[in-house]
Amino acid sequence: MNIDENVQKNECSCNTENGKKMMEMLETERKRIVSELHDTSLQNIAHLVHMIELASLYIDKDPARAKMELNSVSKGLHNVIEDIRSTIFNLRPMTFDDLGLKASFERLLDFLNADKDYIMDVEIDDVSCETDDYFCITLYRVVQECLLNIKKHSQATRVLFHCKKTEQKYEILIQDNGKGFTMEEAEDKANSHFGLALIHEGVNLLNGTIHVSSAIGRGTTIDIKIPLDLHSAVKKNS
Repeated sequence: MNIDENVQKNECSCNTENGKKMMEMLETERKRIVSELHDTSLQNIAHLVHMIELASLYIDKDPARAKMELNSVSKGLHNVIEDIRSTIFNLRPMTFDDLGLKASFERLLDFLNADKDYIMDVEIDDVSCETDDYFCITLYRVVQECLLNIKKHSQATRVLFHCKKTEQKYEILIQDNGKGFTMEEAEDKANSHFGLALIHEGVNLLNGTIHVSSAIGRGTTIDIKIPLDLHSAVKKNS
C-alpha cells in the first residue's frame, strides 16, 4: 500500500468516525427537541384546553369571567405558536450553497433579536462555504446552540457576535451581559439544557478550540477558533 492509499484510508476512517459522532449529536438534538415540545408546547396546549373548558362553564352564568378566560387563552395560543415557530426555525435545513455562512449567521441573529430585546454588536467577515458541507453544517449548529442559549437562559440586554476569517481559521466571539452561570451549574446533568456538551462536541469534530467563561451577574463569553486548512484539504481532495 503506497502513501496515497494510506492517506485515503485514514481520511475514510476519519470521515466514518466523524459521521458517527455527527449522528450521535443529531440524536441528542432530536431528544432535546422532543423534550422541549413535551415540556412546553404540549403542556401549554393541555392547560389552554382546560381554560377553554372552564370558560364554557362561565359563559352563561358569568360572561365577563368567561371573556377574561378566553382572552388568556388567546394570549397563551400566541405564545405556543411562537414556541412551535422557534422549533421549526431551528430544524429548518440551511441551503449553504445559496446563502453562505454569513447570511445564515445573519438570519440566526435576526431571529435572536426578532423582538428587539437586545442591543447588538455584530461583525461578520465574508465567510463562505468553500469548505465541505459537513464543516458548514456543524459550525452553523455550534453557533446556533450558543445563540439559543442566550435567548432562552441569559436574560441579557446586550449581545456581541464577531466572526472573523483568516487564511488559517475562523475566529468566533460571542458575548452577552446576562445573568451568567457557574461552570459547575452548566456541567450538572440537571442543567444540561445549557447545551455546552453539544457545543463542545461540535467544536471538537471540527478540530477547533473553545473557551467558555461565565460568572453570576457578569454574563458569558464564548471564544471559538476553527482551523480551515484541514477542511479545505478535504474539499480539494473530494
